[in-house]
Amino acid sequence: MSNLTKENNCEVLALVPARGGSKSMPRKNLRVVGGKPMVVHAIEHALNSKTITRVILTTDDDEIAEVGANAGAEVPFMRPAEFAEDLSTDYEFVRHALTWLRDNEQYVPDLVVQLRPTTPIRDTNIIDRGVELLSSKPEADSLRAVVKACYSPYKMWSHDENGYLKAVLQHPKYDEAYNEPRQNLPTIYQHDGFLDITRPSTIFEKNSVTGRNILPLFLDEISIDIDYEHELVEANKIMEGE
Repeated sequence: MSNLTKENNCEVLALVPARGGSKSMPRKNLRVVGGKPMVVHAIEHALNSKTITRVILTTDDDEIAEVGANAGAEVPFMRPAEFAEDLSTDYEFVRHALTWLRDNEQYVPDLVVQLRPTTPIRDTNIIDRGVELLSSKPEADSLRAVVKACYSPYKMWSHDENGYLKAVLQHPKYDEAYNEPRQNLPTIYQHDGFLDITRPSTIFEKNSVTGRNILPLFLDEISIDIDYEHELVEANKIMEGE
């Protein structure tokens, strides 16, 4: 157990979200990668963390609930179907989980870590680093893992009603940022599914999973996020050392 958890008595809840439906890959969260269902990897990441003190699986699916419980997660409730649809938001299921725990167990953690099953390759030391970082910054509402964007948004386009290209983003210094060398453009980061951490106060008081003061946890490279079959094949190769 880390000094953060032991000395500061910081209660850190890990939520593993795993709904039963998925259009891009049916039964995605139960698909096997690296010899285990994806949902099991996420649960084990939480259990192996030095800072996480409780692990709960939030799902609408009985089979996933059984697999998760066998892997060591708590499943004290089932997620309502309206929070497990294709367009359901993280805010909805996180608020549901925290509300249930508060109302039924009088349990309110200090931090809530979200570990998506679709990111089966994680270094738990990085999870702990994120927990420690947000815990040390009480003014921050949340933390998100980010990685350098693979392509600058200043060089991206939409098109107008006449069919002509239109720059997606305007730069305050360059009228034609899309014609500038990339070295002249600012470094931009994209959200990575590796790790999200929030505070219950951000959920209940700001009605958001992030709030406005969002800490970055910089990653060296983008994580594998499995939504399609070819990504599952790639992850298997990496985990099997090919």
